Amino acid sequence: MKTTEIASDSYVKVSIREKIGYGFGDLASNLSFGFVSLFLLFFYTNIYGITAVQASLIFVIARILDAIFNIFVGYLIDKTHTRYGKLRPYLLFGAVPLGILTVLCFSTFDSEFKFYYALISYTIYCLAYTSVNTPYSAMTNMLTQHEGSRASLSVYRFVLAIVGYLIVSTSADLLISQFTDQKMGYVFAVSSFSLLATFFFLACFGMTKERVIGLPDQKPPTLKEMVTAVSGNLPLINLSLFTVFFYIAYTVWMAIAIYFIKYTLGDETFTAKFFAIQSAAYVAGTIVSEKLINIMGKKKMVQLGLLIGIAGVMFQYFLAGDNSYLIMTGVCLFSVTLGMGFVAMWSMVADTVEFAEWKHGVRTEGAIYGFFNFITKIAMAIGGGCAGLMLDYFDYSSEHISANALNGINLMMTLFPGLMFALGMVFIFFYSLDENTYRNLIKDIESRKLNAL
Repeated sequence: MKTTEIASDSYVKVSIREKIGYGFGDLASNLSFGFVSLFLLFFYTNIYGITAVQASLIFVIARILDAIFNIFVGYLIDKTHTRYGKLRPYLLFGAVPLGILTVLCFSTFDSEFKFYYALISYTIYCLAYTSVNTPYSAMTNMLTQHEGSRASLSVYRFVLAIVGYLIVSTSADLLISQFTDQKMGYVFAVSSFSLLATFFFLACFGMTKERVIGLPDQKPPTLKEMVTAVSGNLPLINLSLFTVFFYIAYTVWMAIAIYFIKYTLGDETFTAKFFAIQSAAYVAGTIVSEKLINIMGKKKMVQLGLLIGIAGVMFQYFLAGDNSYLIMTGVCLFSVTLGMGFVAMWSMVADTVEFAEWKHGVRTEGAIYGFFNFITKIAMAIGGGCAGLMLDYFDYSSEHISANALNGINLMMTLFPGLMFALGMVFIFFYSLDENTYRNLIKDIESRKLNAL
């Protein structure tokens, strides 16, 4: 179908400065959540002294409550109207509390109530993270309606996210090892990263601008309209089902990586190099995704990425053996898929907001992003639970590592995420909102705005 140019104050190409500013938000997120994702399960089982089953229960309970809380945050977003916009105020007022709560997750409470302290501290942290990250995620949708800039914003976002992840993964051990008491080492490391995260969240607030607005005199959406915008949004539903399996693969892999390095590779000193190599592959997948999207579109690019990831984990499991170079080849292919998948996923969900506005006549970033983040948190809850339960199933013990446990760790780093990618591919096949369709519905929305003047 032929398309024409779109005339709109919100259909603009975003400057590089603003893209960097937006990316600072995910750099901050990974300084916080990246450290938690990489080290909290290991901290719980090997430092704090709770069992893998207890840790699994904590992750499941906290993330389910957090997932539900996402819906509430989405509702609040659609009711928020300030001089700073709908979304940016959450970064301004949420950055400092989030930094404090990140530290509390790694602060020990050595008594018979240690399980409950871990459960409460992690749950509150998750809620605080959602209060900042859900509005931040929705900002892609509010900064511009230009589909190319949205994809580019996602690229900057995830490149800087991997910078945060790389900072954490390559320097955490160095910071922790400065202390003979590992508990104090973890507190020092997480405090350092949390301080940096707070600064970058505030920088993101200051360097971005919300431009996209609804129809003139449009009232905030009602609860019924919010539900309709989600339930009647087939592209969003298919994208969400793909996201469930993608995030389960990602969450399990992230949680098990430390165990894999320690026990399968057998070299804890390789941790920094492992994550540096893995991060470089992730960045490569992120950067190349923008070019691939321009060539083949988001959907086909995701399908290509999933095939690369499946090939990578199968190569690692069946062919790499104990050759570290071949193992890292598989890790790199998996990480390229992560980069490609996350860029496409978060630019695709932005497009579903306009689909709902076009089909149902209501613009509701909060409801859609609240629901989508609900889905990601449910997936992470399942992934976190799977990691802990599978460790227990394969008889993992920090005191003695069995052959069965080693095999389980290897499976969780390879074939399990590969299976999740294969299942996700089924649902991305049915995602129907391609670039041409999107541009035409944007023109329809702009025509309605002009006619309403």
